[in-house]
Amino acid sequence: MNAVRCVVKFALGIGMLGLVLAGCATNPPARYYTLAPLQPPSAKAASVPTFTVAVGPVILPDLLQRPQIATRTNDQQISFSDFHRWAGALADEIKRVLVVNLNGLLTGKRATVSTDDMAIDPDVRVVVNINRFDGLPGSSVWLNAVWTIKEQKGKMEIAVNQSVIEEQVSGLEYLDLVSAQSRAIGHLSRAIAAELEKLR
Repeated sequence: MNAVRCVVKFALGIGMLGLVLAGCATNPPARYYTLAPLQPPSAKAASVPTFTVAVGPVILPDLLQRPQIATRTNDQQISFSDFHRWAGALADEIKRVLVVNLNGLLTGKRATVSTDDMAIDPDVRVVVNINRFDGLPGSSVWLNAVWTIKEQKGKMEIAVNQSVIEEQVSGLEYLDLVSAQSRAIGHLSRAIAAELEKLR
């Protein structure tokens, strides 16, 4: 009788192990994504900058301060994928791409742009508050951002603007979603660059 029980327990144990291994085998590996900057402009002769710009902080709502990419299924519901994640902190990703984009867009304007942690005694600071940055593969990406340009030395606000951007997603994959999010940040970069150009 004891031998029968041992055989049954062994068989159950093997069965459970098989289920666990099967479950592990069905989980796809996580994929990691980064935002892409705008295409760089044609090379121009370097010039001595006449004003410097610091970008940051970029402020995100709590629900976006996580590695999982957010998708919106309806106005009241957001989903997060365990298998599609940002390669770095999303706020840092947005800041990085804004800096690259603004440096490209302001080429020839004698401005230099860097992140707020790298800028030394900047003339102006761009603070970006992201209220919404999500989307749905096969549908759209939505970006809602309030951004402020501050005169750093006098601590004065020069401009306060809101950008509400919708960008179409060309396909059903997460890569298509992230590509659309990169284009949305590109639109935001152009709006900020246009305002910065008025300063000089």
